Amino acid sequence: MNKPGLLIGALMVCFGIFGTYHREQNTVEAPPFIHFPNANSRQTYFTVHNIWDAWEMSKGAGVRVGILDHSFGVDVHDGLYAGAETFQTDDWRESFATESHHGFWMASTLREVAPDVEIYALGTYSSDETRKVDAMIQAIDWAIDHDLDVLTYSAARFSDQNRARLDEAVDRALANGIVTTFIHYPHPGNLLPTWLGPRSGDDDREPDVNILHYDYQLIFTERYLDWLERGSESGYRPYLSISSTSPVTAGFVAMLMSVQPGLAPAEYKRILMETSRELKFQGNVASRAVDIAAALKSVM
Repeated sequence: MNKPGLLIGALMVCFGIFGTYHREQNTVEAPPFIHFPNANSRQTYFTVHNIWDAWEMSKGAGVRVGILDHSFGVDVHDGLYAGAETFQTDDWRESFATESHHGFWMASTLREVAPDVEIYALGTYSSDETRKVDAMIQAIDWAIDHDLDVLTYSAARFSDQNRARLDEAVDRALANGIVTTFIHYPHPGNLLPTWLGPRSGDDDREPDVNILHYDYQLIFTERYLDWLERGSESGYRPYLSISSTSPVTAGFVAMLMSVQPGLAPAEYKRILMETSRELKFQGNVASRAVDIAAALKSVM
């Protein structure tokens, strides 16, 4: 048995995952992802951002957070989503309800940080940027009509032409009290998160907050096996999840909203920024690492 087969086989036994190892073909039939729901109880979001103490004050109850993404597995994960709507018009629409990938991972990360939030799956992704922005604009207007409180997005930055169209929709969301936490989106009203280090070259301005960028609670099996075989050539980096900075920030906003509703989006941003702290991490300096417990205490 090769090393990937040994590892996946061991994981399947340890976590009670059903599958079959074929000795002749040296392959493993494994599920599409392996979920580690308690992995972040060690030195991760909970200790870096003081979530354990924050949970004594809030877990985000009553706050409605929409995730703009794809592959939520809406039909698979009973109880995870309070609502779902897809605005996708191409082949990506097919994965919205049945496949569990980036959108599901975003939702599970948000749920782990703020377990009492109401999560809305909003299908918006397309490999064609214009179609994606079309879907995002529709989703934002849907969120306004359905009284959502926070919107979060984690993917690539936008071209100037599509950015101008998206800005108009985000302006409407902000005017209706919706907080946006979009990575790589330097709109002045957006609550811009980044990793625990210097700003990304995609951000175009200094980020508002710094968030731990390692998520240990879920890996996608197929991509992980490919990484074991090919290493850096696979393009996959297990547990490194800069995209997670967006739903984590959304969870922190939800925790604030739960105890102090009705503030303007700029006020929630200000609270998180003013209660943050400088943090050295892996040789880098994060100027505004969120302390969500301190943020909650400041409004209580």
